[in-house]
Amino acid sequence: MKYLYIFIISCVLCISCKEPQARKPISVKTGTNFLENSVERTKKRLEAENNLITNYIKQDSVNTYFNTNKGFWYTYIKKDSTQTTTPNFGDKVVYTYSVSDINNNNIYTRDEIGEQTCYIDQEDEIIEGLRQGLKYLKLNEEIKFIFPSQLAYGYRGDGNKIKVNTPIICNVLLKEITTKKD
Repeated sequence: MKYLYIFIISCVLCISCKEPQARKPISVKTGTNFLENSVERTKKRLEAENNLITNYIKQDSVNTYFNTNKGFWYTYIKKDSTQTTTPNFGDKVVYTYSVSDINNNNIYTRDEIGEQTCYIDQEDEIIEGLRQGLKYLKLNEEIKFIFPSQLAYGYRGDGNKIKVNTPIICNVLLKEITTKKD
């Protein structure tokens, strides 16, 4: 019995004293098909959104829409030609807005959202489209903005009423501008 224990201990010591063996590399697929498919899906989604927006603008023959270099469209609901000042970096603005979908179905009313205050280009809490759109408004003007999903709530939605990849329409009224110099 004594020899059996010695034999087992000798075997364990011999096995445990070996140098570690290197593993052969596991072949990994690069994932280019996934990325290519993702790019194609995104292109198709953006094209479909642009078609929705273009059709909406064509059907609204009453208003003239302007396309911005920021990627959204707008039209004036109420324009004040006597005002000359638009908000700049750091200016405090007070505004109200409503949100609807591309079929003009209300998503959020002005009353639900309430009066909002922000500092131009210093807020991360608001969507990119609205952050850029506020700079187009003058005091007491109202503008209808059409934001594609990437400038609105994107691939996440708002977690409540706005679904993923949904273009939205915001009617924004600028109530107050306080310049950072004031």
